[in-house]
Amino acid sequence: MRYARTVNARLGMVVFLGALACTRGADPAMPAEAAAPSGPDVAPTAGDPVERVPPSDPAHASRPAPVATATERREPPKLPAGYLAFHGACDAEVDPAAVVTIAAIGDVLMHHELQKQAYASPAGFSTLWSGVADLLGKTDLSYANLEVPIATGLTKDGPATDPGLRFDNAVYTGYPFFNAHPSLAAALGTAGIDIVSTANNHALDRGSEGLVLTLNSLDAAKIAHTGTRRTAAEPWHTVTEAKGLRIAWLACTLHTNFGKDDLGQVLHCFKQTKQVLAEVAALAANDDIDAVIVTPHWGKEYDPVPQDKQRELARKLVDAGATAVIGAHPHVLQPWEKLAASDGREAFVHYSLGNFAHHQRSLERRSSIILVLGLHARSSAKATVVGARYVPIHVRMEGDKQAFFVESIDRVGGPDDARALVVDMYGPANLLGPDEAIDVAPHCVPGWKPKPR
Repeated sequence: MRYARTVNARLGMVVFLGALACTRGADPAMPAEAAAPSGPDVAPTAGDPVERVPPSDPAHASRPAPVATATERREPPKLPAGYLAFHGACDAEVDPAAVVTIAAIGDVLMHHELQKQAYASPAGFSTLWSGVADLLGKTDLSYANLEVPIATGLTKDGPATDPGLRFDNAVYTGYPFFNAHPSLAAALGTAGIDIVSTANNHALDRGSEGLVLTLNSLDAAKIAHTGTRRTAAEPWHTVTEAKGLRIAWLACTLHTNFGKDDLGQVLHCFKQTKQVLAEVAALAANDDIDAVIVTPHWGKEYDPVPQDKQRELARKLVDAGATAVIGAHPHVLQPWEKLAASDGREAFVHYSLGNFAHHQRSLERRSSIILVLGLHARSSAKATVVGARYVPIHVRMEGDKQAFFVESIDRVGGPDDARALVVDMYGPANLLGPDEAIDVAPHCVPGWKPKPR
């Protein structure tokens, strides 16, 4: 077994310096997607580990904050109601500096309004989320659900002359057959995204060829991906690495809308449940894998309550060996919870992260979070979840609803209704301020008190 871990010198120096610097919507006029049928320098391949080196941020260096050492941390006698805490998070063996932090965001859903905005801006797609990019870059890893193909020179009917950075509503289109310029991949990478799910109901909006071009673009941007593949020779999963921790990621989807998956390029959550569970079990049993995170595209659109079949699959995934399950597809937030596996492990399940960047105007669809999850591996065991926090975000609409910007609600001072919706869902105790040092288990620090609502 490989649990005598070492961190390479370069990453170790980044972690050391990081510790010093930062320690520790529905419009009635909009069509509803629910109407869709259910039913190379060469970058890393889908199976290669991607190691995160966080970008330097001079602003962080000006905000030093103390980090409690493992010996200083202890669990308070009574935790506040609704606080999500994990067993063993405050054990002396859990060194906060060794915890791998993961930021996770919901749907990157490029409606035509957002594409027009991005193509007209010198900053490209980065203009949409520049207000929160630093929050994605300050964790060890960052994940997103990429719900749009990024394929050059393809209409939904076949090859065409590529228009470049221009929304022509032929090659580059919005709902219901999405396709965005491949510069989207580079913009996500610049924002700090390391890994994306490509298994979703829009995965085949440009057919098999568009799926391949999407994966090629992600590889060129050095972003790992899971849930779709070019051929059967490629794995469904991918592996990322941070602080010596190797995390396997596996995505699957409820369906692929109008696209027929004749070549078996998309992993399906419910049609292929046995295969999905077998993949999870094999990854969990692999001595070279420390944790398994599954990212299912599931549930009923616009419903904040998880379906029974989501809960049932979550239970099966956890029992098969999943460390965490992080869902998408409903376009609205759904709850999180702990699940106890049949072998006694505690796993984390978040049923839906809602939207991230999009043009869905209702309060429920504009209100979301950046989830921050912490994993830690003791010397003789697989990694476990030691904490979860969240940063409330929303999409601000500007200029007669023609410009859209993802913002941290607490950084910009509102809107209050979006913040209330989010805090009602997850409670105030796990709230993380956008400019505070990341600690996924703050209750372990003596004297900790949860933030007021």
